[in-house]
Amino acid sequence: STDEEPVAEDQRHLSFSHKSVWQRMAIVVAGPIANLLLAIFIYFLVFLGGTREVAPLIGDVQQGSIAETAGVPEGTEIIRIDEKQVVSWADVFDQLLNRIGETGQIEIETLDPESGLSNVYSLPITAWLRDTDQPDFLGSLGLVPYTPEIDAVIGQVVENSSAQQAGLQIGDQILETAEISIESWEQWREVIRSSPSKTLTMRVEREGELLSLELTPGEIEENGQIYGLAGVAPQAPDWPAELLRDRDYGLIGAVQAGFEKTWTSSLFILDSLKKLVTGQVSTKSLGGPVSIAKFAGASADAGWQSFLSFLGIMSVMLGIMNLLPIPVLDGGHLLFYIIEAVKGSPLSEAIQAAAMRVGVSIVFGIMLLALYNDFTRL
Repeated sequence: STDEEPVAEDQRHLSFSHKSVWQRMAIVVAGPIANLLLAIFIYFLVFLGGTREVAPLIGDVQQGSIAETAGVPEGTEIIRIDEKQVVSWADVFDQLLNRIGETGQIEIETLDPESGLSNVYSLPITAWLRDTDQPDFLGSLGLVPYTPEIDAVIGQVVENSSAQQAGLQIGDQILETAEISIESWEQWREVIRSSPSKTLTMRVEREGELLSLELTPGEIEENGQIYGLAGVAPQAPDWPAELLRDRDYGLIGAVQAGFEKTWTSSLFILDSLKKLVTGQVSTKSLGGPVSIAKFAGASADAGWQSFLSFLGIMSVMLGIMNLLPIPVLDGGHLLFYIIEAVKGSPLSEAIQAAAMRVGVSIVFGIMLLALYNDFTRL
């Protein structure tokens, strides 16, 4: 064949082009299948260690929101979205992901923990979150998750941030800022956000000692408004035991969960691609190496299970994308071989070469668009 290196006559029967069409099909799908098997193994490791997730208890419903109009009450727990039972916020997000770009109704069933009564609410959506690259699933519906009150205690200080320059350290409890007595993290956050580039006097307690510090918040722009930014995060709050969902899968259960997660991830990716092609999802959602690196870093910070889950979805994505019937990808070669099997002879080299050029253009165009999106987000 013209697209192969010269092969010795006595070994020509071993070359790829001299394999049967069925053998060539098996060879080109081996790579994507390996990606999917790797994803199953990665998810198996995630589930083998068990998971701890937070129950989807609604802390607040925003005024004038879709959820308030539908009558969704605060203080209730979401137990079903559409036809899927949910037991954690992770389940909720998985279900809402599937509705991006759609028009219709999102059905939410909630349970009142005190009365034990459940009700179903229909939330109307129109081209839901179609034109956003960073969708706020709950915020767009007007749902605010319940979180325990967070104390004004520093849990993380960003390097080279305003907080670090002011001398704030992990474990510091903020008592007063700008002569305002601080009772909670949210209260302190609002003081900082309303004071961009203003020097604020603070009183903090550190290991039983009272200290006076001066903090000048940096600036961050959100929706055309400038807000203050300190560069800190609070200590994680203690969650009530009844709101924690522990799942112990065991060996066999972890294997089954690994298969199920890979299957549902594959269906989600295929559905997302369909929505992207039909315009239900904006091309702004495409991300390149910068976005991947950011997600990888964030998942690594969140713990080993989050990082492995990120690797799992990336492996699924590689497997599915490689199977797309686009020339230059394994799926494109597979399409050629299916046509060859049906018609009894391969497509002409001229047709294959033209298809390859189209495939390269498609892939290259997608890469450029993803990189463009990365840089506009920066």
